[in-house]
Amino acid sequence: MEQPKKLYTCDECNTAVKGYQRYCHNCGAYQGADAEHISIFNNTNLQAAFFFYSIYLFICLLVSYTGWFQSYSKLCWVEIAMAAIAIVYAKLNWAQIKPVLRFNNFRWSVLISLIAIAVLFSLVVNISVSQINVSLFRSNTNLYDPYRIYEFPVLVMIYSIALMPALFEELAFRGVLYSYLSRFLDDRLVVMVTGFVFAAIHLNFFSLVWLIPFGIFIGSLRRKYETLWYSVIFHFVFNTTSCLYDLYQMGQL
Repeated sequence: MEQPKKLYTCDECNTAVKGYQRYCHNCGAYQGADAEHISIFNNTNLQAAFFFYSIYLFICLLVSYTGWFQSYSKLCWVEIAMAAIAIVYAKLNWAQIKPVLRFNNFRWSVLISLIAIAVLFSLVVNISVSQINVSLFRSNTNLYDPYRIYEFPVLVMIYSIALMPALFEELAFRGVLYSYLSRFLDDRLVVMVTGFVFAAIHLNFFSLVWLIPFGIFIGSLRRKYETLWYSVIFHFVFNTTSCLYDLYQMGQL
């Protein structure tokens, strides 16, 4: 028979806290020195989160540091595999994932504001990165070239760079990983952790400058509005703007 979970509350303000916390996240009161010790050896949720992230990291390392996936004809199967992994883990955590798949707390004003912020942020990042690449590295890589060979290259490009990451990276990081970590960490800390590991999975040191705030921001959206869809839309608009900016630079628009 499964043992009921022990509930903890702050002695000062009676706010619910996690068993491992030494300080209340609401009032800051000291909770004592006998907090639970959380490690990967005694916490099944941490183990699951670590294993899930390790799978993603391993796949990204294969793509980045081998020559096996240089063409999109092969890379598309990697995208499908990573999407399938996210879906399987989401099904395993369906009770926690299902509520955030609803468009909770929908507001047109919030949606329009997020779209505008995503476009502006994307343009600032892409223009800055282009200038840095030209000034420091004497090069200017583009996103469009790998997709030129296809019949509808722009659609394939947006599908690969914008749609798939927006749907399945959000399901993976703000859905599955967030769900595992929130069972033993404060939600604000979960936002920070998922933001950092999201940035790290891209395996680009220089991009951490904007990927970390990007990940923290969309994690905050998931926490505040209790839905994945604001994060998905922000992610999609940001990446689509990157594609359109690249096409503009290439003279395709």
